[in-house]
Amino acid sequence: MNQQEAAVIQEVLGQSVPTPITLKLFVTPQKCSSWETIFNPNDNILYVSLPSAMSHEASKHSFISLLEFAEEKLECDAVVLCIRKDRLDRPNLVRTFSFVGFQPLSPKSPLAPPHIEEQQRNEYLFMIYNIEE
Repeated sequence: MNQQEAAVIQEVLGQSVPTPITLKLFVTPQKCSSWETIFNPNDNILYVSLPSAMSHEASKHSFISLLEFAEEKLECDAVVLCIRKDRLDRPNLVRTFSFVGFQPLSPKSPLAPPHIEEQQRNEYLFMIYNIEE
């Protein structure tokens, strides 16, 4: 990690309010995937909206990088996925993320994304991954 990246991470970690972060993760020099996330320092959770479309290979490698970033750089306690219920691939996504260790999270949970209004929470399925220390 270069000095500029370290400075940005320190700035994010110094915030006292939820901070949006767009992560561009390169699978190859020409191919990258963008992940829209929000880091909430109050509960030390990274909230992740799944990109609407990505190749399987790009999603697999970049998602592993995203989890490593959350654990090693942000030192998160958990990662919460926000999956739209109307996605055609939702059953496969739930199966895949369950296999990796994600568990369902109730929209009424205090750990549910605070940036998604309560009336919109029924449009999403939330899954949480607790990062072990």
